[in-house]
Amino acid sequence: MTIRRFFCDEMVRTRAKRLLALRNSFTGNRCFIMGNGPSLNHMNLNLLTYEYVWGSNRCYLLFDRIEWRPKFYVAMDKRVVPDNREQINNLPGLLPSTLFFYPVEFRRKDILRSFSNVYWYDEKPLRLDMNKLPEGTFSTDAANGVFASFTVTISALQLAVYLGFNPIYLIGCDTSYSRQVSINVDDSYPDRLTATDNNDRNHFDPGYYGLGKKYHEPHVARMLFHYHEARLVCEASGVNIYNATVGGNLEEYYY
Repeated sequence: MTIRRFFCDEMVRTRAKRLLALRNSFTGNRCFIMGNGPSLNHMNLNLLTYEYVWGSNRCYLLFDRIEWRPKFYVAMDKRVVPDNREQINNLPGLLPSTLFFYPVEFRRKDILRSFSNVYWYDEKPLRLDMNKLPEGTFSTDAANGVFASFTVTISALQLAVYLGFNPIYLIGCDTSYSRQVSINVDDSYPDRLTATDNNDRNHFDPGYYGLGKKYHEPHVARMLFHYHEARLVCEASGVNIYNATVGGNLEEYYY
């Protein structure tokens, strides 16, 4: 995409204004942020039919077994999104009532397209020096930027807080990881993995990171750190977060 086309995109030019229009627009409502862990297979997800649910990444692999669709969708991984760009680009047209949130970098690089229900945000780098914690890891003002995250759930949390949701429930956030046996590892970038079979035990579907799928190696300790920082900011803001995941290793929030 040329620079001219990028800046002529109305959705890009007005991204902060469009996000401002959403601020606190869901105050007084609860929501569920859905991870993609295998614990989803042990839940009756159709209980969420009339709830505000946030989905992410390849959550669309669930669609043939649920009656509802997420009201919100987030994707931010720089390896997963390009690898699934065709399916992700189709979602806004298929789900016109869903609001989609992406880092504007994906538009700048012509990976994802603009739609009326797509909201672009500026992604801010994490500030991990001790003088900036936790405010340097979790934003409550998405119009001015959303911090990059070690798990897409934290990106969704920042946006959900901005929209005014309280309380917020986490489901499918198992926060565990066992390395797949059949993978290719990029010699130059060891965190870049490619699956060589459909044997993903870390998600609700064995084909989630299945044959040929590219992804970054998860780092659970980093995820747990970011969940901790998010809790500190949310507690200070009066936002209640509860972990409703079936099992799993996320002990930062209680239910």
